[in-house]
Amino acid sequence: ASLELPAACSPGTYANATDDDGDPDCFDCPAGSSCGGGAAPPTECSPGSVTATPGLAKCERCEPGTTSGVGSSACSECAAGTYAANPGQGQCVPCPYPLSSERGAVICSFCQKDFYLLQSADPIEIFSSPTDHCKPCPPSAECSDNTALATIGVPAGYWRASPSSAVLT
Repeated sequence: ASLELPAACSPGTYANATDDDGDPDCFDCPAGSSCGGGAAPPTECSPGSVTATPGLAKCERCEPGTTSGVGSSACSECAAGTYAANPGQGQCVPCPYPLSSERGAVICSFCQKDFYLLQSADPIEIFSSPTDHCKPCPPSAECSDNTALATIGVPAGYWRASPSSAVLT
């Protein structure tokens, strides 16, 4: 059989190069790949893009907060502590220290464990200057992910003067 088949297959399909009757048999492009038509073989979607169903001509970019590997048929949410700010990102990026995020984040906008948010601020400001906004948890205090000054955990046997104080006594 000839490898030079006529470009008779429509976008979303590809030709089988082993056809013996002279006319190419066209097959649906597999999920996770794109097919421009003609005799070209399927092309796996690049990281950050997918085709969810067979028979598609082009891969679609993953939404912000998600990503995918090569040849994927679905986008996956970024794990907690990572983010994808742009559509079609090939991987989720770790949050800058000392920030964290929830699953599927497009920005890291809260302080990680053992830090607290000094005062409420716009997420973009927090992301731009994380060490200005996230401060180390006071000695003997408890700071889980997403702790603010007012929500610092005070263990038994300690107290603080007010929710706006980071000093435990």
